[in-house]
Amino acid sequence: MNIKTVGALAVMMALGASTVAQAAGNDEINTTPVAAAAENVAIAPAVTSIYYPKTKRPALLPAMYATLGLVQAWDLHSTMTALKAGAREANPVAAPFAGKTGSLVALKAATTAGTIFFAERMWRKNRVGAFVLMGVINGATAAVALHNMHNARHAAAR
Repeated sequence: MNIKTVGALAVMMALGASTVAQAAGNDEINTTPVAAAAENVAIAPAVTSIYYPKTKRPALLPAMYATLGLVQAWDLHSTMTALKAGAREANPVAAPFAGKTGSLVALKAATTAGTIFFAERMWRKNRVGAFVLMGVINGATAAVALHNMHNARHAAAR
């Protein structure tokens, strides 16, 4: 049951109890708690957020965010090194920004911020999934940076 249904049932039960008591001849019923309950229920449907108890964030997740920032910086450095050595950008998203340091920095910053944003949202509902996501993305970004360094060495050797 949702909160609206629970609130409506509580009001109906409270009003029904006072009506039954009045019909039985007891006119001295205090209806103040019923009125207060009705006021509280009227406010309750307006509340749309769901309460999640606060849990302490493990230190590993922010460490993975910091690692992502470092790996992205390494990827930026290795990309610029490879481009200067004569390699070409194979990523079709980053290819228009190849050779433009400011644009590549902005792209890497946006990618890092977006990844952290979505990992944080995931952590609220699926904590293990957030750790797995960050581990996979950090590993993939490190592999790309390592590949860029390899390409930079081979392009410089030609």
